[in-house]
Amino acid sequence: MNNRNFDDLLAELRQNKPPPLPGSFAANVLRDIRLKRAASIPEPSWVSALLLWCRPSVLAAVLTVTIVVSIVLPGIDMARSADQFMATASLDLNIFSPAAANIPSGLLAKLP
Repeated sequence: MNNRNFDDLLAELRQNKPPPLPGSFAANVLRDIRLKRAASIPEPSWVSALLLWCRPSVLAAVLTVTIVVSIVLPGIDMARSADQFMATASLDLNIFSPAAANIPSGLLAKLP
């Protein structure tokens, strides 16, 4: 583009008056500013996380996992403690405990 032509074009545009603005221009600008400001305010992250967890499908899955875990884990723990009790009883490993009946500390523990 020729710079001289561009300068002439700018000088010609400066001489012309701009067209008048409509009467609601200021109200429209303020409304757009208000809408963009409201849209730009981010939602706190804890609110979005709470809304994510409050969906019915997520709540149903969490409830199902909680029930399954609360039923299965005590059974596993009881089976392990039963196996441990049987191993201790068969090997007589409680002889080393402070409540063993055959050592003096065990006898003292039984006294009232």
